[in-house]
Amino acid sequence: MKILSRFCYNTIMEMTKSKIFLIGCLAFIIGAGLAAFLPERIVRLELFWFSLAAGCLAAVILSWLGCRDIARRDEAMPRLYDGGRRTVLLLFCLCFFLGLWRYALSLPENSPDKIRYYNGRTVFVAGTIINEPDKRIGSQKLEINVNSVDSADKDAPARDTPARRLYGVSGKILVTTDLYPEYSYGDEIEMICNLEVPEEFKGFAYDRYLARHDIYSVCYYPRLRSASRSFGGQDSQVLIYKKIFAFKDELRGLVNNGLPEPAAGLTRAIMLGDMRGIPDDLRVIFSQVGISHIMSISGSHISILSAMAMAILFGLGLKRRYAFYGAVFFLFAYIILVGAPASALRSGFMGFLVLWALNLGRLNKLTNSLVLAAAIMLLINPRLLRDDIGFQLSFLAVLGMSEINPLLESLSERLKIPEFKGMRAVFNMTLAAEALTLPIIVYNFGILSVVAPIANLLVLWTFPLLMAACLAGWALGFIFPGLVVLWFFPVGLIFKYIIVLSRLLSKIPGVYFTIDYLWSGWALLYFLAIIILIVKYRKKTR
Repeated sequence: MKILSRFCYNTIMEMTKSKIFLIGCLAFIIGAGLAAFLPERIVRLELFWFSLAAGCLAAVILSWLGCRDIARRDEAMPRLYDGGRRTVLLLFCLCFFLGLWRYALSLPENSPDKIRYYNGRTVFVAGTIINEPDKRIGSQKLEINVNSVDSADKDAPARDTPARRLYGVSGKILVTTDLYPEYSYGDEIEMICNLEVPEEFKGFAYDRYLARHDIYSVCYYPRLRSASRSFGGQDSQVLIYKKIFAFKDELRGLVNNGLPEPAAGLTRAIMLGDMRGIPDDLRVIFSQVGISHIMSISGSHISILSAMAMAILFGLGLKRRYAFYGAVFFLFAYIILVGAPASALRSGFMGFLVLWALNLGRLNKLTNSLVLAAAIMLLINPRLLRDDIGFQLSFLAVLGMSEINPLLESLSERLKIPEFKGMRAVFNMTLAAEALTLPIIVYNFGILSVVAPIANLLVLWTFPLLMAACLAGWALGFIFPGLVVLWFFPVGLIFKYIIVLSRLLSKIPGVYFTIDYLWSGWALLYFLAIIILIVKYRKKTR
């Protein structure tokens, strides 16, 4: 009995050591996710959630000490088993309440030192542009970090009354203004604007969309001008980003001079992260054939591209290690090209996890690292889970590659489908990613594409060539700018192929279905079916 008791105790302890992060991270994610749907008055009970978490922590410690004491006294195995099970349950509750508490801490305060306190008023604001201007047709959007506020009305922004300014006010404002004059990242501005609360429109939760970036105030077409003085100087980060954005402007200019539309707009979207230059009809066609992700900087996009790059390099005969290094370089260069925004950094981290698992040859062991990464991201910004579709697609795409791709590879081997220079791996990884992202895409965009796997297989293989052609066009364009049309000619040919292929596929009858409304319960049932399928496959392969 002593040996059996000790064995049970060690088993529980080993399970806790190996699964503690997975159990804790999953509980934290569930807690943060639930808080996003609870009424705000309940979530704001910060002290209550913290007290529950503290109580669970104390209970976990006592339960673990109890298990150890039982093992020392060699008591019956059922008591030891119950104690271990109770410890794991308390651990789950601890992390669950921590997730609720973290989300409560992310809710904004409405106090005089926050800019949202002045919503509904006309104020004088001095601040700094902290993101690359989002330029659109006839307008641009500026993300302003507030440095000071004066609630008194002024005749012009140039009028300066420092004694009346409130320098302790902080927060962000999303400003919509005319396309000209142009502003840049890091510029310090002054403006008179009527602050407004972001509101939902046409079923789109615009307020929640901005809240994930900590923006709770918007301003439309204020009286705005560059500041005549500095509000604190520019640190090294600002200077680095200014150089990156200036370099992007030069690359953007070469693309505009070297390619006609819509090829130029697609190049800016895919290579530089500029989404505003793509015609609406082309957006619709890409959605219908299931390749709209190529235009966005999301984890699903970057993960597929990174995995595809490594699979192709490996398929061409490179050793796994060198294929990994090449794909990581591709990933790093791509993130720098799009300006390294927070969304691209998160997506790049997801993509790196996929590459690391592929390098180790253990893609099916990626789940624990993925869940831990998701928990860390939610710890930093708990609003991502509900309000950031890019985060949802990133997580599910990588999870699909980890859990569903092995199943598809096993099926491909049974059917004796040839590798064909890594094309089979590309197709399986694409299909695995889309299998889990499908409900999110249909729920948010209302289009179900039947030919998406085929379309991705026919399109994604061109991306290494496209990347290489763009990089070569930029390099030669800097040296011989007068021949930029010639240098970007291969890029135009590739996009011509993609556009013509997409148009042909979209004309096939029944190639897509428009779904005006998808009950969320169907999505849950779909995920439940996928989970059952994965569990059964794992049992067979043990």
